[in-house]
Amino acid sequence: QQVCPVRSRTHDALDRAVDAWIAPLAPTRLAALRILICGFGTVWVAARTSYWLDLARLPQARWYPVGLFSGWDAPPTAAMIAALAAVAALSGIAATAGWRFRWTAPCFAASLLVLTTFGQSWSQIFHTENLLVLHVAILAFSPAADVWSIDDRRRGSTADPPVRSAHGWPVRLMGAVTAMTYLAAGIAKLRIGGAAWIAGEALANHVATDNLNKIRLGDTHSPIAGWLVARSWVFTPMAWASLLIELSAPAAVAFRRTRMWWVAGAWLFHVGVLALMAIVFPYQLLGLAFAPYVAVDAWAIRFRQRRAARRASTVGTEVAASAPTAAR
Repeated sequence: QQVCPVRSRTHDALDRAVDAWIAPLAPTRLAALRILICGFGTVWVAARTSYWLDLARLPQARWYPVGLFSGWDAPPTAAMIAALAAVAALSGIAATAGWRFRWTAPCFAASLLVLTTFGQSWSQIFHTENLLVLHVAILAFSPAADVWSIDDRRRGSTADPPVRSAHGWPVRLMGAVTAMTYLAAGIAKLRIGGAAWIAGEALANHVATDNLNKIRLGDTHSPIAGWLVARSWVFTPMAWASLLIELSAPAAVAFRRTRMWWVAGAWLFHVGVLALMAIVFPYQLLGLAFAPYVAVDAWAIRFRQRRAARRASTVGTEVAASAPTAAR
């Protein structure tokens, strides 16, 4: 029976894609992501708690519930938010340290989701926290505490855990989720702005309106926005660059040769947002959103190797120094 060559090539490509997706990675890579991302999430909860408490004290008329709170006619009380923030902070610390990770990490992910959804339910939706919540959720259901954790020390095993596919697919899933969020943002720009966005007109209007509102409210605004809006032609290449970065994300991160170029472009994109509208995306600007694309465990491994080499050298020197004494 003759096999269709197109079908055969398609099957081969799918097999290679699946093999690449489930290919094992060192458990230290996933553990390093746990420490970085859960650690940042814990600090983020501590920094945002006062803001969430202020929201809980607003009049009920300002309550526009979304997501998990869609069926709530009234917002949670300030006491409920304070208790939930405490749970999130404590479970975040435990998850970062890898203590009873199987239970504390899902608890942290769930409480972080509830708190950030609460923060979005007051007539204004922010996008600065979404990717963090998704990454924490992926980590929460992965073996991210197999090494470099309190759980690992409690097991008392001196041997390194085996390299498994379970340590690889969560890292790749976080990378895929990052790329898809940028793709979704690019598609939204085209659906809402259309030709006006491509021409740069929609971007110029958005920058001007955002900064004008901040000036009227006495909020922090961009010092260069007014100068740039007066030279509206600059927004056309900016609009094209933003669309290129966002729409190319899935394809760019799929290949090693283009991945880091895309990461650099995406990071500069957020620098531009900060410069033009004084909007801070801390998770992205600190590079943590792009950590799944990088061997973030390499520095720690090198440090441990150098420390082990120094210890071995010190022991060897002490043995050599004590040898003549023993001979006497």
